[in-house]
Amino acid sequence: MKHASTDAVLLACSLTLAAAAVAEAGGTAGSFHLLGLTGLTPSDASSDGRVVVGYNTSQFWHWTPEQGLILIGGVSPSAGGAGSAGVSDDGTRIGYTILSPQTGKTEGAFYEIASGQTTSIGNFGYSCDLSATSCWGVSGDGNSMVGLGWHLNCGARAYRFTATGGLVDLGSTVAGSASRANACNANATVIAGWQDSTSGARQGAVWINGVQQLITTQTGATLGEAGGVSADGTWIIGQGASSNSFRGWRWSQATGYQALPASPIPTLPRTFPTAISADGSRILLFYRTQFPPSTGGEGYMWINGTITPLETLAAQAGIELTPDIRMALPLGMSRDGYTIVGTARTAAGVQGFILDLPRPAQCPADFNDDGAVNGDDLGVMLGAWGACPSGACEADLNDDGAVNGDDLGELLGAWGACGAG
Repeated sequence: MKHASTDAVLLACSLTLAAAAVAEAGGTAGSFHLLGLTGLTPSDASSDGRVVVGYNTSQFWHWTPEQGLILIGGVSPSAGGAGSAGVSDDGTRIGYTILSPQTGKTEGAFYEIASGQTTSIGNFGYSCDLSATSCWGVSGDGNSMVGLGWHLNCGARAYRFTATGGLVDLGSTVAGSASRANACNANATVIAGWQDSTSGARQGAVWINGVQQLITTQTGATLGEAGGVSADGTWIIGQGASSNSFRGWRWSQATGYQALPASPIPTLPRTFPTAISADGSRILLFYRTQFPPSTGGEGYMWINGTITPLETLAAQAGIELTPDIRMALPLGMSRDGYTIVGTARTAAGVQGFILDLPRPAQCPADFNDDGAVNGDDLGVMLGAWGACPSGACEADLNDDGAVNGDDLGELLGAWGACGAG
């Protein structure tokens, strides 16, 4: 089912702070943006961080540096829509929740940024109060949506939707108990979420090619809900439970359960991981108490085993923040882990934020992707020497239509390990 979206409204980004950080040669500069308007909750970003999506107290929106913030309609979680907003890696497709004009109930839907068209995923034929289905996550390729759909007697079920396969109930392995899908990998073959136990407690669950598995510690103790998946589906992240002192965790089929670092702040004892980078090397999280306010915590990034406050990462990148800004509730990030979005505590109140950390310099002369520019890459260039028959050659580094001395100069200038300069 397709229908026109709510008229888009363009709003200017009201505050931009510190875009002065200069990255290593060939890299990108860092920046920090406060969205200014109250009630804005950024929840996800495209692979390159250029498109950010989220919601306010009534509807959903997307943001780019060039256009600012554009409202796209829908029914936000604050207005009874449930779920969240997700965006495809290429930044062209948004997953969100709408109010169906046919049923008057909420349904997950895709929004095409280029055309403004919305396509609903439908429902299972049931609803619970206002909700029939809701979007909680979108695959990196933009072809799949995951979330929660209602069945008879308000029975909640995790689902996966694709245009070819339709709406698929992922089921419940505990009779009469609810489940929900929170996130998925790049092609939605691995889906993370939760499954209620017989007592009603949420247990971390993963569906691999449609088959559910509960996530436990090595001793078999259950863990809290899973909330993120690496792009290739290797790593799952999630919340802790009483069994592990409420420490966040990551899990893979190869390693099993691994606890994330305990909170460095005794008054904020619980860990809430919210996103993981494509390669699993970065995990976004915050530490908080059990109870609200949601922005009462502190945001951190786990990078290859070490946790660092988000404010420290900004300072290390040369981004100057005023002392009142605390990135308390980080909710999403780009696949490379360098664009972080969420809500911050500030002297002016709670505001949505976008933190762009400097991205490492690219290495275009590393033709074989082995992490270094060396003799192998020189051989590729010499083998392609001369005019490019098709007008485009990988070794034509300056795009002038020929592989020649200019390109050789660039290659020799980048000689050695990528990013070492």
